[in-house]
Amino acid sequence: MPDKLLVLVPLYKGELSLIEQYSLDVSLQNLAGRNIRFIAPKNMLRSYYQTRYPAIEFILFDSHYFASIAGYNRLLLADFFYQQFISYEFLLILQTDAIILRDDLDVWLNKSFDYIGAPWPDGNELFVNLGRFEGEFGKRVKVYVGNGGLSLRRVNKCLSLLNEFPVAVSVFLNTGSSEDLFFSYMGALSIDFIIPNEITASLFAMELKPAYYYEVNGRRTPMGGHAWWKYDLDFWLPFLPSPPPQV
Repeated sequence: MPDKLLVLVPLYKGELSLIEQYSLDVSLQNLAGRNIRFIAPKNMLRSYYQTRYPAIEFILFDSHYFASIAGYNRLLLADFFYQQFISYEFLLILQTDAIILRDDLDVWLNKSFDYIGAPWPDGNELFVNLGRFEGEFGKRVKVYVGNGGLSLRRVNKCLSLLNEFPVAVSVFLNTGSSEDLFFSYMGALSIDFIIPNEITASLFAMELKPAYYYEVNGRRTPMGGHAWWKYDLDFWLPFLPSPPPQV
């Protein structure tokens, strides 16, 4: 029986900005007791993190995966990445521009979803014309969930999706497209991959238009937020445990 959850915090630079440090500190406080690891490039200086977060161990990958957004997308679309964590049922990806306001993870771990991230209110649309959806079987897909910066992923189902759509993986890798869009688009076309609707996803996390989702989900705050200070800082301020540093 696999362990239930591993929290992964991707790092790519030797020191966090003040707002990232605040976000991570709040998140770690709210995730106390969870199994947490940093993932980072092999060539990154780690002394800052080892001093500030001495209890968190590192898992190191080849440095090119952290040299660019395209490199990071390649890592999270790699079969070996999920194979490395096959002893866990779920991964929580917690980027340093995300924040956890409270730990509702046990609720989400016991739902049927295979991938959850913050919703995209205007949706993303793609005409899929490859693999078994090639030619006359092409399909236009519009998706509304969800951003990978704060995302919960069922490990074995992410592996299955990569294996279900190998042609799509190659296309996403060759075009440098975002890894979270792969899971969203191809998850929508999968024979066995479950993603929540956008209102349900807004209870897990928000990014764009958080005030809108707050109203339509019954004025309930999400478990966390991604890029929370970049789009609507005023929305988030009342829910923070202390004033954040100025951005």
